[in-house]
Amino acid sequence: MAESGYRRLIQRYGGYAVLGVSGLAVILVVLSIFVFIGNDDESGFEAVNLSNPVTLGVVGREIGVIDDHRPLMGRSVPDFALANARDPKRVVRLSDFLGTPVVLNWYASWCGPCRMEIPDFQKAYEALDGKVVFVGVNLNEDSNQAIGLLDVFVAKYPALLDSDGAIAFHYRITGMPTTFFIDADGILRSYVVGLIVEEVLVQELATIGIAYNPK
Repeated sequence: MAESGYRRLIQRYGGYAVLGVSGLAVILVVLSIFVFIGNDDESGFEAVNLSNPVTLGVVGREIGVIDDHRPLMGRSVPDFALANARDPKRVVRLSDFLGTPVVLNWYASWCGPCRMEIPDFQKAYEALDGKVVFVGVNLNEDSNQAIGLLDVFVAKYPALLDSDGAIAFHYRITGMPTTFFIDADGILRSYVVGLIVEEVLVQELATIGIAYNPK
């Protein structure tokens, strides 16, 4: 599937996992388990061209996919670099956060469930005070849209711009929102496709060694 078609599919149907369409939700869960746990080939996906996977960033850092492997449970997540949504002239790599557990969340302004979970993410981000970093990855929108949504909920955690969906494609994002829980060593420990309520957030943070007791 071409990346442009992939992005349109995600934008059109990205919320289905949390909208109660049971058949599609089951398919999504099965596909996700297969992709992230049991498979590391390119079957069913158009391979990202990694002969020249990155382009020069605006401040001399590279933008795009850096590591060619796909995300798999229990393995290091592939590194990438994207523009900072609050300051697009700054380029941020996922590996910049090594040493701190990361909650990596794909979101978009058109995604209703994304809006619902942002307040809980911000609450945890503030309460845990540097013990974990939440990183929003906005899919296929500009900085005004990406930050505008976070500002509605006074969310201050870092946000990046996956403007062409290339990183989402490489990470095999099949629904929105999708959230990865990555430990301090950069190992993928858990992921959730769909809305994360506070109780689930507590459980998922525990998988990356973070005890969280929301008040």
